[in-house]
Amino acid sequence: MRRHDFLRATQWAVASGLWPRINATTLRIAHDLADRMNADGHVAYGRLAMARRLRVSRRTIDRHVAHLRDIGLLVWVVHGTRKNTRPPHLPGWAGTATIYAATVPPAWDTAMGHRISGTGYQARLVGFTAAGRKSAIAEAGRRSRTKSIRRDPPSCRGNHVLRKAKVRGGKTKTPKGRVTSGEAAAAVALAAWVRPRVPWLQSEGLRRLAFALRPWMACGFSREELVVEFTSWWLNWRPRSPAAYLMARWRARRKHGPSMPGPRSPAEAPGGGCAPPQAFLDAVAAIRSRQHVHRAAAPTAETLMGFEIRDRIRASLMQAALAHMQRPPERCSSLAEWERLLDERSRSRWTDPYAVAATETVEALTPLA
Repeated sequence: MRRHDFLRATQWAVASGLWPRINATTLRIAHDLADRMNADGHVAYGRLAMARRLRVSRRTIDRHVAHLRDIGLLVWVVHGTRKNTRPPHLPGWAGTATIYAATVPPAWDTAMGHRISGTGYQARLVGFTAAGRKSAIAEAGRRSRTKSIRRDPPSCRGNHVLRKAKVRGGKTKTPKGRVTSGEAAAAVALAAWVRPRVPWLQSEGLRRLAFALRPWMACGFSREELVVEFTSWWLNWRPRSPAAYLMARWRARRKHGPSMPGPRSPAEAPGGGCAPPQAFLDAVAAIRSRQHVHRAAAPTAETLMGFEIRDRIRASLMQAALAHMQRPPERCSSLAEWERLLDERSRSRWTDPYAVAATETVEALTPLA
């Protein structure tokens, strides 16, 4: 049943005087129940909270709810229990709630001119009499003239009035600074490299950190320079949001400091400071040029020697493993060892492609008996 039908039936029951025990307090309790009903007409009892809201005793709540049940305006759907529904690790106690459903008595259907099919809680409205049709049309017209109130979805904690959003005119601005998928991937890779090397960045998510590092990347900072920069701040505390802290420091740097890494000129130095000496700048440029040449130089024979040694060690280990795999039966200490060796050979043909190729090579080179 809908909540407005439940309230109309309660008001009619109080005004008709057929039940002398119900009064204005009963109507207040019915209004409180109707405000918390969901679309199916079900409501959680909650007599303690109801007693606090209405400022009456619990015995008064119980008595008037019993009157509503005697009249036929409420029926039990779920019986509440004192069983604790909270998990064992949580403190406190919370029992199961009693659920009521709104109904109407047969006398109200007769007075309103309703034609009912069925009996009890399963009875349904199927039509109107001539007088009931006129009354229903008048009620529908009255309700259409009243201002409708939107409410939130059903909840045992109550339905709150939803306020309409204020729509303002004007044009919206498209956010600037869009990046391509390649730039976003590069930022994520940079964040994955920088985050484990800076302690106070390790609690931040990878994508949020990548977004905060984009302006630093755009100004030419390398990943090593970012680690040096962030470590030089000497933070002895951990920001709650490292990405937000990085963006705030970047805005402060753009406002009060340089926007590119490297030494500054005397005109750009804040506070009237002086730039580093020219000898220091020349030394830094020479070191960077040597590093660039070293990185771009082709590998020499000395650098390849280590790889050759590694390959030889791997080849010798593989040859020893194959020799152990291809040993004859007379070199096995027992029949069980020979059977285990045969099982290993059969498994290696299906699991290790390199072992398969090596085994075929060994078998081809082994002379036939």
